[in-house]
Amino acid sequence: MKNTDATSVSSPHDNHAWVHDVLEPDQLAAAKPQFGLRKLGAGTLLLLWILRIYVLLMILLISYQVWKAFHAKP
Repeated sequence: MKNTDATSVSSPHDNHAWVHDVLEPDQLAAAKPQFGLRKLGAGTLLLLWILRIYVLLMILLISYQVWKAFHAKP
């Protein structure tokens, strides 16, 4: 027997049409303006690549330090 009480908890597989009733019209994703991707300048792209390389180097450095700490003789 299915429970048709309005206060019952719905399962994750139920239809989520009630969300449109609860949210204000400007809170819906469809109402938000779509901006798309932005072209980045050469300086910004260079900075992003430098940050990527820095993060990779720090990951390697920390990994080495952790490996060294586990293999240290007491």
